[in-house]
Amino acid sequence: TIETSFKIAKTISNNPEFEEPPATKAIKAFHSNHEFVIEQMVALMVEKIREVTLNKIGGKAKAMVVSPSRAHAVRFFLAMKEYCAKQGYKNVNPMVAFSGTVEYGGVEYTESQLNSTEELKISESALPMYFASDMFNVLIVAEKYQTGFDEPLLHSMFVDKGLRGVKAVQTLSRLNRCCKGKVDTFVL
Repeated sequence: TIETSFKIAKTISNNPEFEEPPATKAIKAFHSNHEFVIEQMVALMVEKIREVTLNKIGGKAKAMVVSPSRAHAVRFFLAMKEYCAKQGYKNVNPMVAFSGTVEYGGVEYTESQLNSTEELKISESALPMYFASDMFNVLIVAEKYQTGFDEPLLHSMFVDKGLRGVKAVQTLSRLNRCCKGKVDTFVL
């Protein structure tokens, strides 16, 4: 739990035998990569998307999930698809954006492979066009599209990484594109 992680971090900082940075980093990595934590975060995101995002801009609003790594982006994507399938939700349709390949669970994944179906092959260069369509409404990113991405229907952002300085401004500015019916934004 977060409480246990805090107690461990506090104990480490009070004990000179432990090096704080490596121990704290290990605790954060364990917590961040834990399957239960990913599932809980995805459940929260999907429910907020259904509660908030899908009711904005005439039902056409979209969301972006900013993940801390390419591996997290893949985990979030797979967990979101699984959660929506278990809940019977057909109105939350994610895409994922990252560069190169990512290995997870002994399988190598590419952006194009994850976003494509048997009927529809989506190349990396075609992702913005498909995301702008009515087919998809969530984009899970790892660095890619955090800057220079213009989608006026982007209304909500779920940020799971530290943002500082110019990177924070550029990332959050993905939401400031205007379109008819867009009167607010949502950041969690």
